[in-house]
Amino acid sequence: MNRYKLIYIFTYAPIGVLCPLIGQYLKHLGFSGTQIGTITAVGTFTSIIAAAFWGKIYSSSTSKNKILAFLCLTAAAISMFSLTASTFLPYTLIYGAMYFFQGPIMGLTDAMALEASVDFSKVRLFGAAGYAVSVFLGGRICDILGLDKIFPIYTITFIIGALLILGIPKEELANFHSIHKTEKAHIGYKVLLKDKPVIYLIIVGIFIFGTNVANNTYFGFLYIDGGGTVSGLGLMFLLMAGSEVPFMALAPVISKKFGINKVILVAITLSFLRFGFYSTGPAWYLLMGTFMLQGMVNGILLVEYIKFISSIVDKKAIGLAVSAFYAVSANMGTICATFLGGIAMDHFGSRGVYGIFAILNFIGLILYLHFKFEKKGKKFKNVVDNERDRW
Repeated sequence: MNRYKLIYIFTYAPIGVLCPLIGQYLKHLGFSGTQIGTITAVGTFTSIIAAAFWGKIYSSSTSKNKILAFLCLTAAAISMFSLTASTFLPYTLIYGAMYFFQGPIMGLTDAMALEASVDFSKVRLFGAAGYAVSVFLGGRICDILGLDKIFPIYTITFIIGALLILGIPKEELANFHSIHKTEKAHIGYKVLLKDKPVIYLIIVGIFIFGTNVANNTYFGFLYIDGGGTVSGLGLMFLLMAGSEVPFMALAPVISKKFGINKVILVAITLSFLRFGFYSTGPAWYLLMGTFMLQGMVNGILLVEYIKFISSIVDKKAIGLAVSAFYAVSANMGTICATFLGGIAMDHFGSRGVYGIFAILNFIGLILYLHFKFEKKGKKFKNVVDNERDRW
């Protein structure tokens, strides 16, 4: 359990230092809002292909930790080449190559934790903690030494994460390797395409998770437009990402009491209201005063949505299902949100970005209600097993 906590800290810390500050770094290089949106969208598009590619390899492998460590080390190495590019096309190519290896890491880390039967809620919150601390420290370091320091920090933390993954004891590896030894079945994406409840959840996720990922890129512009500073932005991300930790710990308790499907509905609604408020262009101190909203939204969705999917999919297909979720819901959703956000940024400023995000969240909310997830009882898996053919 303790090793998985450290793994989550050091696989989410690189993302924490990169995502919130990459927009500011690209702006520093002279890129426009549309170019920034395009670069990040290309990286995310690459993640879709990468998630499908590496998810298939991971699901069929008996050396899962080596695959995950390889992804961390390769992403770390490629990131340093970012320092050699200052024009649009070369930077886009390097960023896309980096994301081919970085993109699947979060999903496969989740899949490994779920397959190893550790307490997912308890270990996942350490990812939020690692993200929060790296955002804060990264912001402070970059404020003093320059925004280009995000890449050395990214590299070092991923290397540590890879070493921790390689150090997972053999008996723990045997625990989830046995899933494939006993099943002896070829697992492909056709299995998921026949699973309508999972597909519906992934479709809904496109309109929810993409905006929450893209928020990491664009929030800095909103905060600074509201009178904030770069160093203050680091503190703001520390508060927002840090607020996810207690809600990740509380999420299983709340879900057990009210039902995971209803708790997810509340979190989606809060996400829509949050971005609607941001679209009004509030001052930096009002943004800081509402930092807990991120915990209420992400702290619940990042844990319970994954658990929701893994609880209704065939156990042998967990790795594929989680990879598909990250590829489509998180990555494809992020492409749409980031690209549309970049266009809105050029024409309407940071407020327009969050107006787009609110609209996307509202569509996701309507779809969630349309598929009637909120009407299913607390014992949702039993309902799915009984009604799967009719969905």
